Amino acid sequence: MGSGTTLLAARDANRNAVGFDIHPDYIALAKGRLNQESLFSETQQIPIIDDARNIANYLKEESISCIVTSPPYANLLNRERLNKSRRGAERKNDQYKKVEQYSQREEDLGTLDLDAYSKAMADIFSNLLPLLKKKGHCVINVPDMWWENKRITIHVSVIEALRSVGYELRNTIIWDRTNIVNGIGIFGWPSNYITMGTTFEYLLDFWRPE
Repeated sequence: MGSGTTLLAARDANRNAVGFDIHPDYIALAKGRLNQESLFSETQQIPIIDDARNIANYLKEESISCIVTSPPYANLLNRERLNKSRRGAERKNDQYKKVEQYSQREEDLGTLDLDAYSKAMADIFSNLLPLLKKKGHCVINVPDMWWENKRITIHVSVIEALRSVGYELRNTIIWDRTNIVNGIGIFGWPSNYITMGTTFEYLLDFWRPE
């Protein structure tokens, strides 16, 4: 669930929503944001602190119309930041050489290598599939990444994981973030170059087939 932006969007769209996160700080932040921005609405938006693996304990079968999530991107953040998307003196800012992972908790998807991450995604979404209405959509936002000079295609792993447990891929939307990543664009040699993994993300749209 993160900071609760999707819950706020659901309220703006007059939709009920339930968000899950394992981090107490994010739950508190989401609750605070929901309390600050009050709207006249008969819908409910509920943040719950629990592991995504346990969502089936809270919701009935075929009670969900849409799943929306941007899960941790395997262990993409679990390394020192080198700020390659910044140039000159800006590169060595207060984030330089820091590891800024969501957490180091064992159950956090952001601590897993790609194989373990793919298996965990398959397990989690297998449990969610019965909760989703037939032809209900599941939208997942993920990027790819570079690791030790190799291209890691996280979006392909997510597609394979969800297909393996019964989801059908309906659409792929490529989100071009070139103009908003660090406020700069792509520069050729000898200036800095922002990799595709930084500037492009994938919105993978699945559904539960009939």
